[in-house]
This record gives sequence, structure tokens and C-alpha cells, in this order.
Amino acid sequence: MLCNLCPRKCNVERSESKGFCSGGSKIKVSRYSIHMWEEPCISGTKGSGTVFFAGCNLKCRYCQNIAISMNDLKGRELSVTELHDVFLSL
Repeated sequence: MLCNLCPRKCNVERSESKGFCSGGSKIKVSRYSIHMWEEPCISGTKGSGTVFFAGCNLKCRYCQNIAISMNDLKGRELSVTELHDVFLSL
């Protein structure tokens, strides 16, 4: 199946090669945690969950997350079920 998840529509077969974002066919998560200080007017006093996925299609020059979003894509591969559990736990 060709990848067209983002506006770049690179049409790569992610099970065979990597797309513009450097992502393959697996879900790769660099970090997940409770984030206490993101938009407190929305998240309230208990914070919100944050999930950082490895790979990015923007390639911003001054990216503050370059260590996890580009290069060798640090992180851990998760199954869809594991990612589901992460979302629910947060």
C-alpha cells in the first residue's frame, strides 16, 4: 500500500522502503508521558498526554526535536495494540 498519510504524498511502499519522513512500516515512538504544562487552560490541573513519534515530514531547519524526529529515528517500535494502550494510559 502506497503511503499518502501526509500532504507530501510520497507514494512510497513503506513495507519496502522509507518515505520522506524516514518512517518505515512500523509505528515508532520516541517518548510518551504526561505533560503538565501544555496549554493549562485546556488540559486543566492534571496535564495532558503527549506522544512523540519518530520521523517527521516537515524537516524544519530549527527543529527542537531533531534528535527524535530525524536522522536515525531513535525510539521503540510499537504494535497498534501497544500504542492503543499508551494512549489509554495517558
